[in-house]
Amino acid sequence: MNTGKNFVASIERFMPHTFQAKQGEGLFMSHAHEYDELTLILEGEGYYSSAEQNIKVAAGDLILISSGTHHGFVCTQPWQGISVHFFYSRMPAYSQYLYSQAFLNSTQIRMAHLNEEDRIWAEISLSRMEKEWHMKPGSDLSYDLRRIVFETVLLLFHRNTITAQALEKTTDKEIFQEVLKEIHRSYNMPITIKEIASHHFLSESVLRKKFSQALGISPKQYLINLRLEEAKRLLQQTDKPIDSISSAVGFTSSSRFYELFEKSVGVTPLTWRKQNQNLLPHN
Repeated sequence: MNTGKNFVASIERFMPHTFQAKQGEGLFMSHAHEYDELTLILEGEGYYSSAEQNIKVAAGDLILISSGTHHGFVCTQPWQGISVHFFYSRMPAYSQYLYSQAFLNSTQIRMAHLNEEDRIWAEISLSRMEKEWHMKPGSDLSYDLRRIVFETVLLLFHRNTITAQALEKTTDKEIFQEVLKEIHRSYNMPITIKEIASHHFLSESVLRKKFSQALGISPKQYLINLRLEEAKRLLQQTDKPIDSISSAVGFTSSSRFYELFEKSVGVTPLTWRKQNQNLLPHN
């Protein structure tokens, strides 16, 4: 490895592997590092997540992540790729300019989808850079080659760039509808918002933000309200014991059910039942 005049910390290739959604919180183990990152996806599909984003990526996608950004990733179809970790402060001036322009209006994850010709060009460039990086310390020519191929990849990024914000807007509605569907389908089970988020390859914070923006209420409160509404229906229309109803609508603690019910309605479940059962229409 050439350590002289080097702005590259490491170059790594990742091989096919997948995670199962049932692993839940293990999907997005957030991390950050002191170096910046450029990753080219060569095969497969997956997601990159930050505190504010959830981006679907596939073969041909070029990803930039600035140092200090907490992020995670998950592979949904076996993937391969190559990642370059580098130090911005050690980069040549023009490389710094190209990289900083990608983050001109954001410090979040940035992505570009390369067309097939540019993807091949980028892969060849990074492969050449990888070879030069692993060579013993040599002449300035080796350093210049690494700089030129790295700048080539950054130029390809700018030619094919897609803002993460624009990418998210194309999928937000679809994801949101799927999340709502799961909440309504699974409200009576002891499921958590974190688990729901992981099923849709979202970090919990991203789901909470998007959900609150769309409905003006957090997903947790929405789930609680749905359970309470179903509890009221059962209290009014059946003679089931209250503890049984609590369990039937997804609460794992009867005391928690009583607390939330009284906070929402203003009276205990038993009082509410007495007040409302006689309001049912008679045949």
